[in-house]
Amino acid sequence: MLRRMAFLALAAAFVLALSGAPAAAQGGDATTTYTLNMRAGPGGTYAVLVTLPGGTPLLLEARNADASWVLGRTLDGAQRGWLSSLYLSFSPGVSAIRLPFSEEIVPGPAPVPAPVESAPEAPVAGGGTATTRYQMNVRSGPGTSHNTLTTLPTGTPLVLEARNGDASWVLAHTPDNSVRGWLAGQYLAFSGVSAASLPVSAEIVAAGAPAAAPAVEYAGERIIEMRPFNEASVRGINLAAYPVVGRATGRARQIFLAGRAMGNNPHVVAKVGDCSSEHWYFLNSFAWGDYNLGSYANLQPVIDHFGESLAYDSEATHNGFNANAVLMSMWANPAACQVEQGESPLACEFRLHRPSVAIIMFGTSDLLVMSPAQFNTFMRQIVEDSIEAGVIPILSTFPGNLGFWQETILYNQIVVRIALDYDIPLINLWLALESLPNHGLEPDGFHLGEPPYGTACMLTDPYLSTGYAMRNLVTMQTLDAVWRGAMQ
Repeated sequence: MLRRMAFLALAAAFVLALSGAPAAAQGGDATTTYTLNMRAGPGGTYAVLVTLPGGTPLLLEARNADASWVLGRTLDGAQRGWLSSLYLSFSPGVSAIRLPFSEEIVPGPAPVPAPVESAPEAPVAGGGTATTRYQMNVRSGPGTSHNTLTTLPTGTPLVLEARNGDASWVLAHTPDNSVRGWLAGQYLAFSGVSAASLPVSAEIVAAGAPAAAPAVEYAGERIIEMRPFNEASVRGINLAAYPVVGRATGRARQIFLAGRAMGNNPHVVAKVGDCSSEHWYFLNSFAWGDYNLGSYANLQPVIDHFGESLAYDSEATHNGFNANAVLMSMWANPAACQVEQGESPLACEFRLHRPSVAIIMFGTSDLLVMSPAQFNTFMRQIVEDSIEAGVIPILSTFPGNLGFWQETILYNQIVVRIALDYDIPLINLWLALESLPNHGLEPDGFHLGEPPYGTACMLTDPYLSTGYAMRNLVTMQTLDAVWRGAMQ
């Protein structure tokens, strides 16, 4: 189906990594996925040095603070500059986050300043300037738990003063000194300076009771504020202690009844996830009648119940999607979704198909491109958006990445913690795959293992020794349990 071309850029997330410096891969460390601008600095406000065609191989040198931009050069060394990492396909074993940090500005034309209604005053000594990209909260301290002092409109110029320890928040004031406080750095357009170059401060601008940190929406795109996360709260979770097949819960029943009152279809299941959920190997053949239940004939009624929806082309799945992308209208299919109204891929899928239940699995790419706190925040938002829409969210642990097994464990522990906190069904796919050859994965160590062509829904040996066939089995078993226990 028609998608934004930029969708495929997210596939690069599958081959990112988390620590250490990569060696140059034969033929380059990465290639441009599409025609791509190479810029003087790590951001869209910097001058374009050259435009590279799709498929251009690159050698990578460095990254910016959050690895969203990388400094690289063409193999012949003729072109060198910064490129958005989202629009690169990385070679196996190569990672943006593994590259050394750099703030280098490549010589070239002067950076293009961020658009503002009026030019800000000159920065204070040692500081710099920035502009709000969206309507933004100004807080008394560096974090969403601090009190909101005021809200600034999009395009407000700021004079920068300081940053917190990891440069995720900056202390700033308006040129007329009428507003002063802390703002989230990721939603600012910096001009000629980076947050990391500012002096560190722990100043609290104004006292007051901590404010809640709700997810809010602004014109243009959604802003999801980070939620508090303590890694110690999940480290004790034993993944092997949780059943493979999910169960119906009291909360699931409440969600179903609320959804039925909203007009959701009890015969529709939605898929939410990345390439492992978009692939036609996942559930589709049950709807097409191309399956063999073997000793699992008891699953026939649930297959009949959900019928053709098992093969619906979901707007909430796509190659390279992560838990953040599915919440953002910029990644929604403009041919089917109400992008102009800020509709996300998840909301679009729920509006189009009116499902009563959703199978949700992320993590394979997420653990390579976002922190545990970010993953926790976005997964919880997906669950809450589903509940609000009257859709039972069935979470699934994910197969993981053999090259990053400790991260696989941690991010799956987060998935389990969320399922427990919201009292929603959980498929422990990770455990189901543990006994399979290569953990149910392809030789690359992170894609779900594919059986011979057309056999993903053959629930018999030897097909059940492959990742997709096993996922189809445990997913249908969980759907059966939820359907019988919460939807009848």
